Amino acid sequence: MALLLASSLSREASAQPRPVVLQAEVGVASPLPDLDDLGHCEALRVHAPFAGSFGPRFGASRCAFAEQLTAAAAIYTVSGGISWRPSLHRRVRLALEAEAGLGVSSGAGHALLGGSLGVDVALVDGLTIGPALRYQHLLAGSASVDDLRWATFSVVVGFSSELLSRAPAAPRAPVVARRAPVVAPRAPVVAAPTPAAPRVSPTPVPVAPRTLPPAPSTPRPPTPPPSASATAADGDHDGVPDSRDVCPTEAASWLPDPSRLGCSLPDRDHDLVPDASDVCPDVAGAPHLEAPLHGCPGGLRVDGRRLRFDEPLVFDIVRLRRASFPALRELRSVLQALPPSVRITLVGHAAAEPDPVGRLQLAADRALALRSWLLAHDLRREHLETAEAPPPGVTAAPDPATQESVDVWLSAPSTTTSR
Repeated sequence: MALLLASSLSREASAQPRPVVLQAEVGVASPLPDLDDLGHCEALRVHAPFAGSFGPRFGASRCAFAEQLTAAAAIYTVSGGISWRPSLHRRVRLALEAEAGLGVSSGAGHALLGGSLGVDVALVDGLTIGPALRYQHLLAGSASVDDLRWATFSVVVGFSSELLSRAPAAPRAPVVARRAPVVAPRAPVVAAPTPAAPRVSPTPVPVAPRTLPPAPSTPRPPTPPPSASATAADGDHDGVPDSRDVCPTEAASWLPDPSRLGCSLPDRDHDLVPDASDVCPDVAGAPHLEAPLHGCPGGLRVDGRRLRFDEPLVFDIVRLRRASFPALRELRSVLQALPPSVRITLVGHAAAEPDPVGRLQLAADRALALRSWLLAHDLRREHLETAEAPPPGVTAAPDPATQESVDVWLSAPSTTTSR
């Protein structure tokens, strides 16, 4: 629990406010310590997080037990308190609450204390469900009257504004194979025979032979000698002839050195950030628009020709989920800071789709959704494309973490063809 608290607190400073959540709760209750007198409780509560997982909560409830089924004997409560909902998984949150308020039983008001422990499971954005165990204590305030204590095991359903803002994904048209129409062969059309006309032998007319003047001779243009660029050797295939290449055995494709033709700038950790401007020159990171993060590890890092995410992007079918927005903003900063010559290829995946045709279509739709998000958020790149497979020459094994997400591949202009 201490590790979970420390991890959650470390994220609170950068966490954005989450939507207000309305919760409906229904459960089985039993007074303590008499566990045989079962009853029921219903409640409505509002959770308003203001700093990541923390926030105030307010609620009202009604409880009645087997020996108190009349409305007059029911217990009504109104309370406020604090709640903490740290993330346990991408779709699972722990729910801890402490409350204090007023309870009314048999027409008399008493102070109320309580708390609960539960789990919220997100079915979709804005809709959660989960179990909860709640303890409530009604203070009698008199030595002649016993306090009322009871426990409730309930099911909690939560709703937030994210449920109303979910844009349904556009339905994909089914792929239907069309058969070519069957056309009956047409019978060949045969013209009716025409009776032959009688032959008449013409009288020969003598014709004087014509003499054509000789054609003037046109000299052919001389064949030009091969250009120097066509014959110049280029051992490292970087477009710079060896005669002018300062580094003839080193291709300058990624980080060309402007002061040494055909050479690359030093980059010890191979993260596409020159050592001269790399804040962390010995630890692989990624380019970044923010100077303190330039070349240092973060949510993204350059791994060969691939950008690897610490947490892969999450899709709701083809729609990027809100949980991926921090990673998307960092991706935009990294791509904008890459050298201008680097091409970016987005390759989608949908391994869970059983239909091969649907799998290809869903993967392409996810790559297009990521490209659309980047362009809509002011990414200015000349080479940003989508593809069904990594760029030519890539032999890296598939990443299990992105089998339902999108891979981001990097390549030099001479090694990628546009799509």
